Amino acid sequence: MNITLPLIVWRYLRFKRKDKNISLMMKICFLGILVGTFALTLTLIIMNGFEKTTHEKMQGINAQIVIIPPKGKVDANSLRDFLEKKFPEEIVATSGNSIRQIIVDKDKKQTLAFVKGVEPQYETNVTNITEKIIKHIPLKENPSQSELQRLLVDNQILIGYKTAQNLNLHLGDTISILIPEGGTKSKIHLTKKKAKIAGIFKVGLDEYDTNFAFSSIDFLNSLFDEKGADHIAIKLKEERRPFTIKTLFSLEFYKNIIKRLFTKDSKEENMISQLKSLLPGFRVYSWRELYPAIVSALKLEKYVMFFILVLITLVASMNMISLLFIQIQQKKRDIAIFKAMGMPLNKIRNLFLFIGLTITFLGSTLGLILAGIVGFFLEKYPFIELPDVYYVSHLPARMDPEIFVVVFVCTMLLGLFATWIPARRSKNINVTQVLRFE
Repeated sequence: MNITLPLIVWRYLRFKRKDKNISLMMKICFLGILVGTFALTLTLIIMNGFEKTTHEKMQGINAQIVIIPPKGKVDANSLRDFLEKKFPEEIVATSGNSIRQIIVDKDKKQTLAFVKGVEPQYETNVTNITEKIIKHIPLKENPSQSELQRLLVDNQILIGYKTAQNLNLHLGDTISILIPEGGTKSKIHLTKKKAKIAGIFKVGLDEYDTNFAFSSIDFLNSLFDEKGADHIAIKLKEERRPFTIKTLFSLEFYKNIIKRLFTKDSKEENMISQLKSLLPGFRVYSWRELYPAIVSALKLEKYVMFFILVLITLVASMNMISLLFIQIQQKKRDIAIFKAMGMPLNKIRNLFLFIGLTITFLGSTLGLILAGIVGFFLEKYPFIELPDVYYVSHLPARMDPEIFVVVFVCTMLLGLFATWIPARRSKNINVTQVLRFE
C-alpha cells in the first residue's frame, strides 16, 4: 500500500464540519500545550534571571576564588607570579586584599566599619567595584591608570552610600579613623588617622552599603603598620559558548547541557581542588561559600518551579490521550480499511503518533517563540519594579539556549508519552467486525 503517512496525518488534522468535537478537542490540546510550554519557559527565564543577577551582584563585589595563607600575611606579588605561570590559560587576574575593622568618626558621630584594602591596579580586573561607584571627586585624566587607581591614592577611600547617609558624609569630606591599639585591662588606646572621601558606591547588598569602605592596601597597611596581604583574590577566564543555529545540530551542545544538569563539577570547583593540592595549608574557597543559603535557595526554587510547571504541562498533554482515543474510535472504519488493504500495524500506530506529536510540536514551538519574545522584552526593558526585599530592583530575565532546548525536549517527551498509550490501542480494532457492521 503506497500511501504516505504525512498525507493522512494532514487530512486528519484538517478540521471538517462533521468533526466539530474532534476539531474543538484538538484546539484545546494545542492551546493547553502552548500555554504550558509558554508558562514553563517564561518562568525558567525569570528564575534564571533572578539566579544570575543575584550571583553577579555577589560575585561582582567578591572574587570568584579566594586564597588565604595559613598564617599572617602573604606577599601578593610572589604568589601572583606563581599562579599566573602555573595557570596562564585559566586565571585572568589576581589581586591582594586585606580587611580590617575601624571606628569612623565625623562630627562626634561614630560607627564601626570594615575597610577592605585592595591593589587598585589589579582589583579592577578581579571585581566590579568600579562599576558600583555612583559618585566620586573630579579626577585628572590619565589613560595609563584605571579609575580605581586614580581614586584610591594616598589616604583616599570609598564608602557605601548608606554609611554616607547615616553620617551625613559628602565627597571630599575628611573623616577621622580610630584604630585600636594595645592597652591595659581597663583601657583601650585609640590612634587617630585622617582619610578623605573620594567616592561613594552602591552595591545593592546591605552588608557592603552599610559600614563598609575600600582603600588602597598600601594605605591600610600604613594604618596598622603591616606589610603584605591577608588573602589573594582570583578571577577565572569566562566560559563563553557562542550560540548559532548550527549549534543546535551539534552533539557536543547537548552533551554540555546534560553535563551541566547532572554534574556538580564546575570550572571554579576544579580550580579550587587544584589550588588546594598545589598550596597545602592554604585555605581556598569560592564566593559561593560566603552566601551558601542564598545560592542553595535560588537553585532549589528554580528546580521546584520547573518540576511544578512540568506537571502542569503533563496535565495539558493528558488531554491528548482523550483526543486520540476518541479519534481512534471515530476513525476505526478507516483503520479497518487500512488493515484490509495491507497497511502494517506499526504504520497505523505511527499514524496516530504523528498526529499527537504534530500537535505537541506546533504547540510547544509557538509557546517557545512567545516566551522568547516576552523574555526578550523583559531582559531588554526591565519595567516591572520589585520591592526592596529582593536583591534586584526590577524583574530580571535571562535567556539561555539551554532553557529552550530543555523545555522543548521535555514537552515532546510528555507528548510522546501521552500519544503512545492510545496509539497502541489502534491495533486492537477487529477488521471483520468493523467492515461488516459499519
